[in-house]
Amino acid sequence: MGGITITDTHMSSPDTPHTDTATGVGWEVSWLPGRTLDRNQAITAMVIASTVGGNGIPRADDSIWMHLDGWAAELSLTAPSAVVRASEPPVADPRARQQRTPAEPFGGSRLCAHADRDGKGAHWLVPGQMCQEAETIPQPEAGT
Repeated sequence: MGGITITDTHMSSPDTPHTDTATGVGWEVSWLPGRTLDRNQAITAMVIASTVGGNGIPRADDSIWMHLDGWAAELSLTAPSAVVRASEPPVADPRARQQRTPAEPFGGSRLCAHADRDGKGAHWLVPGQMCQEAETIPQPEAGT
């Protein structure tokens, strides 16, 4: 990780294109459009974005998930939801940000999660698209 630069009005990291910007009432985070956070929450959001941007989506057995769980909880999110949101590029047009709703983040696209243990093979599906690349061989349930 390249570190996070924090000023009175802006937060950024060389590991992610996401930024946090101070507004008159709090902080706006590029990967959480429509939410206003306090300074501590904004720092937490930047830590998540920097971690995901610097290391990619972690493997399922990576111990970083314990930290991501705690950080995401500070933002009232689950770790998988935070990782998906932070791994998306920022929306350039502010009007497009307003079109996103909690029911349809990322315009309804969803992350296909059939990736291998290293995260390779994960990709985004547009609304209504079915994954054609997923394994068809049944896998044992986790923990069995």
